[in-house]
Amino acid sequence: MTIHTFGLTPALDVVYVLDEVQLGGIHRPPVVIRSAGGKSLNVARALALLGARTRAVAPLGGRIGDLVADLLTGSDVEVDRIPTAVETRLCITACDTGARRLTEFYEPVTEFDVPLEAVAERLGAVAPGEWLTVSGAMPVGTDAAEFAAILAAEADRGVLLAIDVHGPALGEIIDRARPRLVKVNRHEAADLTGASDRELSARQLVERGAGIAVVTDGEAGSVAATAAGEFIAVPPVDRPGLFAVGSGDCYLAGLVGSLDAGADLGRALTVAAEIGAANAQVPGAAVFDAPVLFA
Repeated sequence: MTIHTFGLTPALDVVYVLDEVQLGGIHRPPVVIRSAGGKSLNVARALALLGARTRAVAPLGGRIGDLVADLLTGSDVEVDRIPTAVETRLCITACDTGARRLTEFYEPVTEFDVPLEAVAERLGAVAPGEWLTVSGAMPVGTDAAEFAAILAAEADRGVLLAIDVHGPALGEIIDRARPRLVKVNRHEAADLTGASDRELSARQLVERGAGIAVVTDGEAGSVAATAAGEFIAVPPVDRPGLFAVGSGDCYLAGLVGSLDAGADLGRALTVAAEIGAANAQVPGAAVFDAPVLFA
């Protein structure tokens, strides 16, 4: 079985690691890491690291898109590139190791020229019973209802949807597609449900249509609710790290990979938390040192 990942906003991720970041200063970082990024490609690379057979579907355009595709070569990720004339965005993170602080610059996607019919065609390659993760923001101007309808059609034919998006699109997708899994952080959940309490948010996401709702809260751990009435609280992993960028994506990879391998939800949540924590130990998303779990 293959796990498929999809996102409308991939990126070239660049991480600078410095002893100190000074406002207005000139910096010559001794460590520079470039990787195929954006949430969906982080998930794909993490799944491949963990031994899962992985296919990543992503619109990649221009010279930056070419570089992102090249960076995936040799990663054990099968890349299904959707052509686009829009240059793939750039996201930069500066890691101040002295102050243990991150400064991030994420370019927004203000243009999007890929017809959603082309997206539907690529997603049609996902077999019933296989997982499809959908991650990241929606480009400006994208019809969230139309995108949700495409995902609903996938769910209707037996594709297992795992959703990690935010904003109005999240509600549209839950209402229309009733995904098997929704994974969002506490703030994203609160934006949709209005509940500041993560436990209540998880239950409300299930009531709205999610089969499993997982609400993460960084180093404070996570909670999960299910349509069967099960509720699980996962304590924080006692390994806080400086490099948290991509940890939520690695968490999702551990969660979906474990469920796909037959783990129960409790075990899958534990694995997810460990993988998210491992990611935070080293600079760069989805480059953690972890055993192969799903081969």
